[in-house]
Amino acid sequence: MNQPADATVVAVGYHGCDAAAEFAVAEAARTNSPVHLVQVTSLPDTAEYAGIYSTTVLDVDAPLEQALAHTRKLGDELGVPVTGERVEDTSHVRALVRHADRGRMIVLQHRRISTLNRIVTGSTTNGVAARAAVPVVSVPEDWSASSPPGTVVTVAVQDPGEAAALLRAGFEQARSRQTALVVLHAWWLASGYDMTVVDATMRREWADRAQASLAPALDELRDEYPDVDVTVEVRHAPPIEALLDSASGSALLVIGRRHHLLPLGSHLGPHARAVLNHSACPVLVVPPAS
Repeated sequence: MNQPADATVVAVGYHGCDAAAEFAVAEAARTNSPVHLVQVTSLPDTAEYAGIYSTTVLDVDAPLEQALAHTRKLGDELGVPVTGERVEDTSHVRALVRHADRGRMIVLQHRRISTLNRIVTGSTTNGVAARAAVPVVSVPEDWSASSPPGTVVTVAVQDPGEAAALLRAGFEQARSRQTALVVLHAWWLASGYDMTVVDATMRREWADRAQASLAPALDELRDEYPDVDVTVEVRHAPPIEALLDSASGSALLVIGRRHHLLPLGSHLGPHARAVLNHSACPVLVVPPAS
């Protein structure tokens, strides 16, 4: 393994990783870290395949070589060193998590494929986001730094009382990008009568409670990051709807992950999965505090 210390890791897929590489190089330039590309393959090792093994290796090496050439060109422009390697493992998720946890962050490119295909093939991005001990970034394949959906960083907070690490990640991203931060809290009653029960008074009271709950953590972070302009937005809307709407006007959407002590399948909730699958902007998933 030739992975440098504190690297921003990029997953190289068979369909390319141009958008992920562009995001990773810009992130590495802001944080003064190297970029390391990782391609995971699973090649047959039985005797009957020995004759075609060398040709197969040449074929599977092509995505990594192309990704390295593209990423190094981007890195040279910003002074970011770029390395890469191909590893063999029967589990792409396991191998990528292993490399991610040796770095500072892992960036994956999200393909916009059908729900049926995703059910059949699974989602590497969701698998890594559910397990990695470091932040995970999902970059839509059609995203470009030259034309992002918006300029602000949005951090989505579900439970204000447990949002300290999540908010800090949002502040750090906003500072490094020299942009404003929007703290989003969306709520919606689990009832088909929400629009009947909720009136202007209830919406105002809920907004006041959310603001009060967020105030202690925000006040501390505002003192620590005085250069970051912060706005708190409390929205009465289904959370998934609010998150995707905010993503359409953000440069980055920051969300949290459920605690690692929960059952494995519960690491990513339905809101996180929906955002990772449909967000217009890159999504940063912050792992739970230890």
